[in-house]
Amino acid sequence: TIGAAPVRAMRVSFTGELGYELHIPTEYAAHVYGVLRAAGEPFGIADIGYRSLNSLRMEKGFIVWAGDVSPDYTPLEAGLDRLVSWKKGDFIGRAALEQRRTEGAERKLCVFLLDGDKPVYGSEAILRDGKVVGVTSSAGYGHTIGKWIAFGYLPADETSFSDYHIEAFTERVPARRIEGSAYDPERKKILA
Repeated sequence: TIGAAPVRAMRVSFTGELGYELHIPTEYAAHVYGVLRAAGEPFGIADIGYRSLNSLRMEKGFIVWAGDVSPDYTPLEAGLDRLVSWKKGDFIGRAALEQRRTEGAERKLCVFLLDGDKPVYGSEAILRDGKVVGVTSSAGYGHTIGKWIAFGYLPADETSFSDYHIEAFTERVPARRIEGSAYDPERKKILA
């Protein structure tokens, strides 16, 4: 219970820090906001918008539906194969997914850190040695790390390299492919 509101709190984080998602009846939303706002004042609580939330999730390497994953990509390509339950029975697409698992994914979702201050937002070309090899799926500025971040799909045989360029507003910006997340890769903060 928060104030007078019944609440279901789940330890979930879309920001990469220890966090909770609160599920409350709609009619209590303003009340719960007021109670939490008052309790957080001594700690400097602040409201944030979607772009801030997006920045934090990208720094942590969290992918988002419709940008980084969709029916166009398999869980294997998106790096989500650990979430597929191969022990359960048949499911839609299982045969195709098993075939892809045997043959290997044709493309992989990768994380890039850009050098320079050219904004990127997603759908930019990814180049290596002057040749377009992929496209970004989502992108934004990582305020904690002070760099632009882009997620994008590359052909599987292109993922062993680290130096790329991302074309932003007709300029080719140097970008480095990294493994894991740009912020707290050991997941120490989220497990606190």
